[in-house]
Amino acid sequence: MKNVMIDTEIWSIAKKKPNRKNFASRKEFIKAMNMHRKAREFFINIFPELKVYMSMHQLAEIYHVLAFRGTRVPRNLVENIIKSIIEDNNIVKVPVTLRHIKIAVRESVENNIHIWDHLCFIPIKDFIDIIYTCDKHFIKIGEKYKVRIVNPLGNWITS
Repeated sequence: MKNVMIDTEIWSIAKKKPNRKNFASRKEFIKAMNMHRKAREFFINIFPELKVYMSMHQLAEIYHVLAFRGTRVPRNLVENIIKSIIEDNNIVKVPVTLRHIKIAVRESVENNIHIWDHLCFIPIKDFIDIIYTCDKHFIKIGEKYKVRIVNPLGNWITS
């Protein structure tokens, strides 16, 4: 079993089906639909074989992204998703300490990547070998910490 982090963007893309009216072009909509399909397939086919590590910050971030950012998932469904994550024994929830916050702030200042990505990663960095992400910011983080970056969606975004 691989020890991994799954970036919040993967969770969000899997749970939020793109709406055509939110895209300027058909091409961008099709790209978003393909990413959505691949993210859903990732959770069906790959996720069950993984040992996922998640900082407590990321757990709250997933709730926020699904319930309040962009296309909103109904809060009762988001509550069920969060409850499932909390109860899933293959997802290890790691507390965020003051030390983690200090490191995250320092790293954010040094590499100009917002603190939220660092607060997802820093608490779990010693436990994982792979970050599943489509966020280009994690390429730089992965290089620094010698963690393999895998993009299961094929397209990159910058959050």
